[in-house]
Amino acid sequence: MKIILSTVVALFLLGCGESKSTSHEAKSVAPAKTEVVEKVAVVEEKVAPKEEKVVVAEERITPTQTTKVVAEEVVPEVEAVAEEVVPASKAIVQEVKTAVKEAPKSTAVDAAKIYVACAGCHGVHGEKKALGKSQVIQGWEASKVVTALQGYKDGTYGGAMKGVMKGQASKLNDAQIKALAEYISKL
Repeated sequence: MKIILSTVVALFLLGCGESKSTSHEAKSVAPAKTEVVEKVAVVEEKVAPKEEKVVVAEERITPTQTTKVVAEEVVPEVEAVAEEVVPASKAIVQEVKTAVKEAPKSTAVDAAKIYVACAGCHGVHGEKKALGKSQVIQGWEASKVVTALQGYKDGTYGGAMKGVMKGQASKLNDAQIKALAEYISKL
């Protein structure tokens, strides 16, 4: 580009090959020469930045290259953090598993579920004499129910239904007997 401009300026200054010049023409050529040089300088200023832009554009990194550069810098850092975090998270998971294994089993007893077996003979609200031979248990104090169930369990309590009740009471542990007694006392 500079070569073409330089050639155009040179031809213009030489007058396209004419060797004759008058003093009048010489006077008008000097200001024209200065004007042309100024115009060439302006054009060169406009062209030079464009040439730099082209060079910069050629040196620009593509998005794919940028991704690769960032990945090369970030991946090792992420891997280093992962090496610290993964063992820590495994340790936390192990602690939770251990805590679950060691946690006491729920001691809450659902007395209503236990009483379902009793309701067949005693009625839904304890209002019946079991098989027409036992007492109505509705309204009994919790302590009386505990005494009766413990007695049936160990064979020290009961009348005509002692054998049937021994089989039922022997299935219950102390916590279940206590919960069932509270439930029956509120029927």
